[in-house]
Amino acid sequence: MEAVIRKFNPEIEITYITPQAKEFNIYSGAYLLYTAYKYFRRGTIFLVVIDPGVGTSRKPLIIKSTNYFFVGPDNGVLFPAANEDRIKSIIWIKNPRLYLSKRISNTFHGRDIFAVTTALLSLGVDMKIFGEEISQITNLDFEYKLEKIAENKLKACGKVIYVDHFGNVTTSIRIDKDLLVNINGKLILKDGQEYELHQVKTFGESYGQELLVYKNGYSFIEIGINKGSAFHILNLREGDEVCVEVFTQVDFNPST
Repeated sequence: MEAVIRKFNPEIEITYITPQAKEFNIYSGAYLLYTAYKYFRRGTIFLVVIDPGVGTSRKPLIIKSTNYFFVGPDNGVLFPAANEDRIKSIIWIKNPRLYLSKRISNTFHGRDIFAVTTALLSLGVDMKIFGEEISQITNLDFEYKLEKIAENKLKACGKVIYVDHFGNVTTSIRIDKDLLVNINGKLILKDGQEYELHQVKTFGESYGQELLVYKNGYSFIEIGINKGSAFHILNLREGDEVCVEVFTQVDFNPST
């Protein structure tokens, strides 16, 4: 893919976000893109090929947001980042004259469609030449729900969106204006299993093998163990549903 891009634009600058993207894992790819994109300069083109539906009816896309371009499959992997930066237009790539060749592979659209598209975009080719403008794409949101279950207790439910190589489990639950609370409490899994959580600001506040809950570098609630793997205990994977019971102020109202 890099060879194809450089064939069209030898002067292009290519930066890899991470070598740790997981095969077939759309939540993981969406999280890695979402947490990285805003640190790149305006006009950057993000090429993402986590595409388990390659060759099927899923659409190949160009998304233009306020500050960036995103190229990849219509499976949700581009949505959180592009949506946060405000989507301006979406093109369904379907002009065969801009594919790598007349006979493209059914299993390597990264090379035959996405790499060529990225290179041509970097040379200033107008988006509309690539295909048809559309308005609807697959929506993958990092959502969570808040429910008040007692006078001073709140349940926050979301999904696992990333498990890193340390075994830290990132959830879609955000610590922001809605959750400025004491999150010592319970982790509840979809099958009903419950685990006690100990809230910390840093791993250095714990020296045992207890499950920790904390705000990660992107304001998501994350569960980990100091010098250990929460994944090995919880066996959670991207897309799994989780809830966290937390204590809050008596007058907290999640609807306000």
